[in-house]
Order: sequence, then structure tokens, then C-alpha cells
Amino acid sequence: MIHNETIDLLLAHSSVRQYQDKPVSQEVVDTILNCAQRAPTSSYLQSYTIIQVEDKEKRAALMEFSGGQKWLVNAPLVLLFCGDLHRDDQLLHPADQNVLHNAELFTVAVSDASLVAQRAFIAAQALGLGGVIVGGVRNETAKMARLFDLPELVFPLYVLCLGYPESVPVQRPRFETRFIHAVDRYPALPDPDALVAYDNEVREYFLKHTSDPNEFGWIARGQHAISSKPRYAVGEYLKEAGFLTKTEPSV
Repeated sequence: MIHNETIDLLLAHSSVRQYQDKPVSQEVVDTILNCAQRAPTSSYLQSYTIIQVEDKEKRAALMEFSGGQKWLVNAPLVLLFCGDLHRDDQLLHPADQNVLHNAELFTVAVSDASLVAQRAFIAAQALGLGGVIVGGVRNETAKMARLFDLPELVFPLYVLCLGYPESVPVQRPRFETRFIHAVDRYPALPDPDALVAYDNEVREYFLKHTSDPNEFGWIARGQHAISSKPRYAVGEYLKEAGFLTKTEPSV
């Protein structure tokens, strides 16, 4: 495999949740934001918003919403990424009044925000920071909207916590590339032996490198995540916020 500084940075990623007591300078923040804005954006719509969270009470609320993830309070820099069609609605005044409420434009907003968040994360890592993305704030999506005064057609997706690492965790195992990549067709699912091997690798990782006492592999952890975090209220919030409510063009 080819190696250079950028490739090695990408390959070294792991989620960092413990930070030094060291502030992130405004120059670093500005650099991260400028790099984020250079992410690809569908149809040049720039359908995202980034909110920097400084207020201690709002950070405490984020921690509560996420089930107690204390890095939302402790991280020197906390950025909330939102899919945002409100700005497009207010500035572009589309002739079709339904279009911003369909599934395609919702997908555009989520994609735009995700690309921007990833660029911000990589830029931060290139500047010596580490971080973690917290999707658990979607446990209370409607409360998130009220907390940050989000208007209609704005969806709070996740928070990026950043800071200078106190420690960097060992990387978690990933699927073999052959199970997530194929040419000209959908890739084959892992065969039973490969799945067991990966499941055992994940189990050993958590037993060896974390304080998690549960002897769970990838399957049990995935099943638990899906069953314990259904977040049905997210769908209700999206409709209340004006997303996914139209399927036909205006007459």
C-alpha cells in the first residue's frame, strides 16, 4: 500500500475521548472551519450548518441527551453539525414549494453535513487534535432543536468533540476490505467462518484494550446498538421540522 503523510493520518484514526487541559486557539478553529467548507456540496447548495457549543449549560444538556457522554462537557472544542435546508428555503425561494420537503433534498442535506464534518475531523487531526463523533445527541432531537433555536428544515445530526489527546486508543478492528468493496456488483457477505473470526477479534479487542467487562463480539454489540437505540422520535421530529413530508411536485 502507498504511504505518505496524508494516508498515514487517515490510517491512524481512532476515536479520542480524553483531552489535555489545553485550549484550541481561534486560529486552529478557523482553519478547521475553512477546511470543512471546502468539502464537496451537492449542486453547490451548501446545505449544512455548524454550531460551536461554548455555553456550559448547553454542553451539560448535550451530555444528558447522549446518555452521559462526559466528553461533550470536557472537550475543548465542541461542534454541532446540522443538515440545513432552511437557508436554501429563505434565500433561494424555489418555485416548487414542495421540493425542499422531499426525500432527495433531505438526503442532500445529510450528505452535505456529513462530508463537512468529516473534512473538519481530518483537518483537526492534521493539526494535532483528536476527537470523537457523538450521534447519541439524537436521543433527544426535538430538545436539541429547542436548545439551539433551530428553525424549520434544520436537522441536528451529531456533535464532533475535539481536543489535544491525553491518550489515543488502540484502533478497533474493521471488516476485511473484501466484505465492503466489490467491482461492478454488491460484495459478498462474510461466510460463517469469517464472521466468527471477526466476531472473536472484536471480542478480544474490547477485553484487552478497554474496561468493558462484557465478552461481546461485533454481532452482539451491533444487535444491542440497533435494539437499544431505535430513536423512533427522530422520524417524528423530521416531519415536524418539514422534512420528508412531500412526494409530489407542486401543482
